Amino acid sequence: MSDGANLYDVLIVGGGISGLACGFFARKHGLSLAILEESQRPGGKIRTDWVDGFCCEWGPQGFLDNVPETLELVQALGLGNRLVKAGDTAADRFILRDGKLRRIPLSPLAFFASDVLSWPGKLRVLLEPLMPRGQAADESVYAFARRRIGREAAEVLVDAMVTGVYAGKAHELSLPATFPKMAAAERTYGSLTRAMFAMRKKGGKGGPAGPGGTLTSFVGGMQELTDALVAHLGQAVHSNSPVAAVRFRQGASHPWEVRITSGEAFVGRSLVLALPPQRVGTLMRELFSEEALQALSSIPTPPVVVVMTAYRTPQPFAQPVAGFGFLVPSREPRHILGTLYCHSIFPGQAPEGTVLLRTIMGGARAPQVIEFSDEELLRVVRRELHAILGGDPDPCLVRVFRHEDGIPQYTLGHLQRLDRIEQAAAVFPRLFLLGNAYRGVAVNACIAEAKKLAATLAAKLKSAS
Repeated sequence: MSDGANLYDVLIVGGGISGLACGFFARKHGLSLAILEESQRPGGKIRTDWVDGFCCEWGPQGFLDNVPETLELVQALGLGNRLVKAGDTAADRFILRDGKLRRIPLSPLAFFASDVLSWPGKLRVLLEPLMPRGQAADESVYAFARRRIGREAAEVLVDAMVTGVYAGKAHELSLPATFPKMAAAERTYGSLTRAMFAMRKKGGKGGPAGPGGTLTSFVGGMQELTDALVAHLGQAVHSNSPVAAVRFRQGASHPWEVRITSGEAFVGRSLVLALPPQRVGTLMRELFSEEALQALSSIPTPPVVVVMTAYRTPQPFAQPVAGFGFLVPSREPRHILGTLYCHSIFPGQAPEGTVLLRTIMGGARAPQVIEFSDEELLRVVRRELHAILGGDPDPCLVRVFRHEDGIPQYTLGHLQRLDRIEQAAAVFPRLFLLGNAYRGVAVNACIAEAKKLAATLAAKLKSAS
């Protein structure tokens, strides 16, 4: 053991939402802990900037209110009265098809009246209950959708869904890794349609992909959540503490030593790495097998760029900007992934009578945009909004947020890679990997996994005592 080292039950490397939530739940189990965050500001991609009355979110716009672990955390932090739900107009969502915005139908009747698919495309969707179960252990999201609901619906509806969640390519993402409930629905019921009816018969909401929910944020934006976690954890959070090395000492009561670049050492009974997979590979290159390191490096995290634009008029474009926003399937010859109507989703996030848009670029479809200058990015966004919404008004506010490590892509073979990574971690006592690169990219998934891991840590440490 290093002289003067700090001793803890749990060392958590990474102060994003996963690491902070894990620390919160671990402390509830009575565990001592240290969270080491390399940057000055904990919170990871969750960050909120307020500029001239406009709420500019760097990362997630909100979370769905259908996961109990997140709501439990919110209440425990005393933030229950700070929650805000998306307005009723946010139910209107749009997809760009053949250069025109088309409303996504929310009911069977609306589906038949909608122009989002052609009549042959709609009729092919109706044949879904007659399609046989798939036989492959792994299958791309696109292949699954084309097999069950037809090529057109796969290229328009499902591709847009993948764009909205993962900023990814439906042809490359693994269905059982990205949408496990959808894969389970086919296995259990043989049909997505039958699964949906079974869920509704039981009183559930949503569809085969999972239960529905309302997008929710906080009065002051998403950073309220991470700020409250940091305040609650207090001195357990060590900012400006980039990790230089991780050592494991067999047989020691506190086998894990983490040394930061200042030379200070932290020693723990357990270690949680809440980091992007490539960073995990760098820290564990002397401990993990080559196979595990390869599996970590094979989880892509392509960059994502967010461009916020605001306008001091309620109708800056020819097309109305009311509703949730629109997504752009990959078959459309456009250079953005979609745009959210932030002023319409959460009216308190923009001054009355103004418009606030959040346009997403990059991802697996166009990672090169991370190299564009702010001026180039704004030119592209203005050109695309002009083509889609009509008109090119001068924004009164522009903010560009870059994420070098964007949304992890659960590509084909992802679950097999996870098995190799977990087998490598299992060689060492009480070593765990946590974060959005493994079993869910949304805030809800990160918090749910963090709570589960904290309970596992408490049980293992108790049994080891």
